[in-house]
Amino acid sequence: MAKSLRIAVYNDKYPTSFVTPRVSRHTILRKRFLPFNLVSSKLEGVTLIEPALSVDLVHAFNRIPVNSSKFIISFESHLPRQFALRKRGPMARYLASRIANPGCRRIIALSHFARRCFLGQHADNPNVSLLTDKLMVRHPNIVVPAVEDAMFENTAEELVLTFVGAHFGRKGGCVAVKIAEKAIEQNLPIRVNIVSSLQVGGGIWTDPTTPGFFDQYIKLLDLKNVQHYGALPNHSVRQLLRNSHFGILATFGDTFGYSAIESMSEHTPVLGTGVCALPEFLEDGVNGISLPMRLNDLGNWWNPGYNSRGEAKFAQYFQDEVERLACLSMERLNTYIGQPKLMAPLRRQARWTAETMFAAEPAGAFLDALYDRVALERTKEPVQLDPALDASSPEALPLEPDKQKISPRHGGPPAASLSVLPPRMAWRA
Repeated sequence: MAKSLRIAVYNDKYPTSFVTPRVSRHTILRKRFLPFNLVSSKLEGVTLIEPALSVDLVHAFNRIPVNSSKFIISFESHLPRQFALRKRGPMARYLASRIANPGCRRIIALSHFARRCFLGQHADNPNVSLLTDKLMVRHPNIVVPAVEDAMFENTAEELVLTFVGAHFGRKGGCVAVKIAEKAIEQNLPIRVNIVSSLQVGGGIWTDPTTPGFFDQYIKLLDLKNVQHYGALPNHSVRQLLRNSHFGILATFGDTFGYSAIESMSEHTPVLGTGVCALPEFLEDGVNGISLPMRLNDLGNWWNPGYNSRGEAKFAQYFQDEVERLACLSMERLNTYIGQPKLMAPLRRQARWTAETMFAAEPAGAFLDALYDRVALERTKEPVQLDPALDASSPEALPLEPDKQKISPRHGGPPAASLSVLPPRMAWRA
C-alpha cells in the first residue's frame, strides 16, 4: 500500500466536503484560507491557503491557491471564477495562467455541465489544449446513510413534498408553494415543506429584481398545507426528506443540486427541472420527475437576459415559468396520489442512484488513488491523463444491473409533451 500523504484542503463551512474524501487513508488537513471576495468581488476566484509543513498536495475548490506549488482544483461551473473581472484584463490572464501552469496537475469539473461551461469559457484561450489535457469530471460525494426506506409501507394517500434551498426563487421555492396553492384549489391531498431562509432578488443571478415581485409567493407560506421551517441543520433536513414522497428542486439554475442527491440518498425521488447538471442523474419516470425547460447551448435556463432582471419582461417571464412548472408538476404528481405501487420503483431507483453515483466510500477510494499518482508527478512535466485511472463520472444515469428500466411503457407516468421549438434552442425533460 502506498504511503499516507498529507493533503491540504480548504476549511470552509461545507462546499469542500462534496469534492474531497469524507473518509481517507491519507491525512486531510483542513486549512484556513483568505476569502479575497470579502476584499473585492473581483477577487473571488483566488485565495491564499494557510501554509503547512510537509504538505504533499493541495486539493482546492473554486478558488485558485496562488501560494501552492502543486495542486489539483475542483470547480462548480467556471474556472477561474471571474464574473466581476474584465474577461481580458491582467487579473483574468494571471488566473488562467495559474491553472495552465504544470503546477496545477488536475482540473476536476463537478459535472459534465461544468465541463461545458469551462470549455466555452476558454474557447479562445491560446492555452486551451494545456487545460483540456488535465480536465476531468467527478461528481460530488455524500454520506449515504444506512437506513431503510421510511415510506416503504406508506399508502401515498397524501403526498408530502419537501423543498430545500436558501435561495427561494432560484431553487424553485415559488414553484413549490404554487403547487400547494393549486392542490387546495383542486382539492388534492398534497402537503409541502419549505426549508429556506427566503433569500430572493439582489445578487441572485436568476431572480427578478422588481421591488415586491416575490411577495405573491412569500404570502403562500401561510397556506394550510404549507409548513415553513426556515433554515435547519442538515440532520433535520435529511429527516424531512426521508419522510417525504418527493424532494423538490425545480431550479432555474444550479451548479449541481446537492439537496437532490441528499433526497435520493434517503430513498426519496426528486421533482426537478432538466437544467444544468440535473440531467446527469435525474431521469424522468425512473428516479423522479424531470420538468422540461428551455435551455441555451450549455444547458442553462434560457431567459430574456440577466442584464434585464429589473425589467417587467424578465419578471413576467419568470412568473410564467413558475406557473408552467407548477401546472406540469400537478399533472405529474396526481398520478402518484394513492398509488404506492408506482411510488415504490421510483424510491428504489432514487436510492440506487445515490449509492452508485454519489456514495462517499468509492469516491474516497478514487481520490486517494488520484492523490497517490499526483504526488509522484513532477511539476515541471506536462500533465498526461490516464484514460483508465483518471476516468470521468458518467454523463447520464447508468441503468440498474439485471433490473428492467422503469419507463412510461412499464407503468410510469408519461413525460410531458413538448411543442415545436424555436430554432437553436433545446428543451430537456
